[in-house]
This record gives sequence, structure tokens and C-alpha cells, in this order.
Amino acid sequence: AYKLGTLIKVSHELLADSAFPLESFLAQDFGRRIGSLEEEAFIIGDGTKKPTGFLESAQVGKTTSGAAAITFDDVMDLYHSLKSPYRNKAVFIANDMTIKALRKLKDTNGQYLWQPSIVAGTPDSILGRPVYVSSFMPQIASEAKVMAFGDFSYYWIADRQGRTVERLNELFSVTEQVGFKTTQRVDGKLILPEAVQVLQMAAS
Repeated sequence: AYKLGTLIKVSHELLADSAFPLESFLAQDFGRRIGSLEEEAFIIGDGTKKPTGFLESAQVGKTTSGAAAITFDDVMDLYHSLKSPYRNKAVFIANDMTIKALRKLKDTNGQYLWQPSIVAGTPDSILGRPVYVSSFMPQIASEAKVMAFGDFSYYWIADRQGRTVERLNELFSVTEQVGFKTTQRVDGKLILPEAVQVLQMAAS
């Protein structure tokens, strides 16, 4: 397991301001920061001093015909590149710019591939499977792995210690600040590569 952490510096004045709910703010901000670090590692981590992201191990289910655009057939081929037992729990993951391109795709009958959700709190879908957005998925570019489709229950996450918070009173005293550092140890790996297939852009 690998250690990840983040640091927040707080001024003495803010610490003394009892009207500001500092404890809850720090807890929320630490959670946001750690969550973002984990999301990045679990997607694109190379396994060097960080978890191995699923893009390192997932199989290339489809390579697009062009280097700059995704077609309806590309998405259909990606869907069927995943073996049927994994499709019941499978979801799509892509970044926002790829999602924008997917929203414009139509089949041969002029029907949009994208299916917006009609129930609050549930994700949109493609070919009946949910679609999730992550800013850490690569953008459309030559040879980039821009979209993943699979059962991510086969991506195993190991939390090896609880999150710890340490107060640093002296380190930043010259600037009249107090540091708060949080760390935790975590690892992750796709243990069954065939459970996740990716769409890779063609070489330019």
C-alpha cells in the first residue's frame, strides 16, 4: 500500500474566529482532496509509488478508425468487446469532452446514442448502461485510451490504515499559520483485466 496525503495551512486569525466552523470545513476539504487523489490514482496510476490504475491493466476492446473522432460503431464494438457475463454490472467512464462528443452520436435511424436519465439522482446511459464522468480520463487524442466499459467490482481497493490528521504548530509559525496534514495508506489494482475494456484512439 502507498501513502497519500495533503496539507492545509490555516492562519492564526482564522483559528481564533469561533464564528467559523473550521473543523467541519477541514473535514470536508480533506475528504474532497483525498477523494480526488484516489480517483486519479485508481484511473491513471502507474504503480510507481501509487496504486495501479485500471487503464494500465484493462484490455483494449476497440481501436477507433480515426485518431480524432469516435463513431457510433466504435462505441457499439466497445460494448460487445466486453464478455456478456460482465455487462450486467458494467458502466462507461469517460471525461467531459469525450462525453460531449458521445452526446452527438446518432445511429443509422437518426436516434441519439445518448439516453438522458429521467430519474433524479441516476446517471445518463449509453446502450442501457450508466455513464460516469471523470476529469482524469484522457481526452480524445492519438492513441489515447479515452473510454472504459466494464465491471469495476473487479478493481480491488485496499485501505491499509485509517485516515490520520496531524496538527503542525511550529512548521509554519513564521507566517503565523498552523498546518493540518492528513495521510492514509491505500492500494488498488484491476485483478481481472478482461472485466474492463477500453476504447483507444487510432494513431495519427
